[in-house]
Amino acid sequence: MTAPDRPSNGDGDDHRRRLTKDERAELLSRPLVGIVSTLDSAGWIHSVPVSFLYRDGEILILCGINSVKARNAIQTGRASFCVEVTETDRRYVTVMAEARIERQVLPADLLRLDEQYGRTDFSSGWDADEFAAAAMMVLTPVRWIAW
Repeated sequence: MTAPDRPSNGDGDDHRRRLTKDERAELLSRPLVGIVSTLDSAGWIHSVPVSFLYRDGEILILCGINSVKARNAIQTGRASFCVEVTETDRRYVTVMAEARIERQVLPADLLRLDEQYGRTDFSSGWDADEFAAAAMMVLTPVRWIAW
């Protein structure tokens, strides 16, 4: 029998269900490592682990402007992203997204990354060269898969 707080997914496995929009947002707000994947011009998939921010329904990933993921995103305008946790239950969010690269990295986003991941990588101060080489990959989800 399905517990009241765990709605059935209809496939007979009551331990597996879609996450609500709020549960999805909560999961993406945690200091987790995600995997972003992009596709190059030859059709090769490039997947790398990343720290990220979830803000206003979008996923933000700090990257170098000349990084493979940035070049691929600029070329195709697409990316996929996945994050997973296994605590008492396995939960994950996967998105297929439109991807754009923003050249200007906001200091507030760098500080939020530091706060979220308990680091001081960015708040310790970046010089002009580091800011010039940085970009933010912004993923706007088109399709969500969240269980």
